[in-house]
Amino acid sequence: MGSVEQQFNVGLVKATVWKNKSKAGDEFKTVSLSKSYMKDDEWQNTSVSLGEDDVFKALEVLQQVKNYFENESLGDFTNTEAAAEKEAA
Repeated sequence: MGSVEQQFNVGLVKATVWKNKSKAGDEFKTVSLSKSYMKDDEWQNTSVSLGEDDVFKALEVLQQVKNYFENESLGDFTNTEAAAEKEAA
């Protein structure tokens, strides 16, 4: 990975924006999303790395999860992507 450009934290969840350079010299950015947690009295960390395009896709999926959690008890959650595909057919 390249150099850290920016970090954002909410609780134990952290996003790190990395500035990278390809072998051809082109600059690009990636994001590491990580979650810290305790296991066997030691801090552990799990993370995933996303490209710029994947960040927007992950946000969309996480928004769907948020909507699901908010509406789960009401029993009225609809998978918007599945509903759109069904309408298009």
